[in-house]
Amino acid sequence: MLFDTVCIVGVGLIGGSFGMAVREKKLARQVIGAVRRQETINAAFQKGAVDNATTEIEEAARGADLVFIATPVGQIPDKCRELVPFIRAGAVVTDAGSTKSTLVEECTPIFGSKAHFVGSHPMAGSELVGVEHAKADLFDNATWILTPTPETPKDSIEKLQRLIEAIGAKPLVMDAATHDALLAVTSHLPHITASLLVHLFTQTKDDHAVVEQLIAGGWRDGTRVAAGSPEMWRDICLANTEALIDNVDRMATELSKVREMLEEKNADALQDWFSSAAAVRRKQGYFPR
Repeated sequence: MLFDTVCIVGVGLIGGSFGMAVREKKLARQVIGAVRRQETINAAFQKGAVDNATTEIEEAARGADLVFIATPVGQIPDKCRELVPFIRAGAVVTDAGSTKSTLVEECTPIFGSKAHFVGSHPMAGSELVGVEHAKADLFDNATWILTPTPETPKDSIEKLQRLIEAIGAKPLVMDAATHDALLAVTSHLPHITASLLVHLFTQTKDDHAVVEQLIAGGWRDGTRVAAGSPEMWRDICLANTEALIDNVDRMATELSKVREMLEEKNADALQDWFSSAAAVRRKQGYFPR
């Protein structure tokens, strides 16, 4: 047992799956959820995500030695401020936010020397939302990034690493700025691209309703993540604008190259472009799950 009491703020897909995993592996004496609505409490109990739950964050977090904040990114600093008056001395506070630089900068000093904030990002989830879709094995083989600062106590980092490994994920430590720059490429821009494809589809449907009958695997696979939480993705984009703008520009440059190939009907260049992408996408080891 690594912790006595774990508090989860935001018992949705990620928070609920975390609670289920912690309880299944017996990594804490009790798991308490802090939620916004009574119906979420009922759903969390039904899924086995918590031992107890409440709509009062103070009641849920008082006495906890680990607090896991799994709300949209934009809410996390305010949740940290709510926790300060009654957080247990020496407690570890971590999160599931998909951006890290702003969160680490804002949240670390909030707790002062009373508790220790360690930014984290489990690379798992889906377009589905809500605790009803939670599952204990959601984090199996997933990379779980930790973004401590030079001042973060070593024992807090090590304890989180043991917890992450115990629920089946693979901890990876990096600085917050590097995390945000790389996730813009592997996570954030793909979501923007998926949403862009949906908008193009909608515009086409305005003139050709029959397009709805022409959806196949390519569109389904390429747009799956566009069904995710708009609130969550709004906050992610606003928290990582610099890296995203840079990569939107890079994508525009790449699209210009494709446009030129099409205009010139350059068969060899197009085949080389598709071939290089296919080789990378088929590479073994990139997709272990």
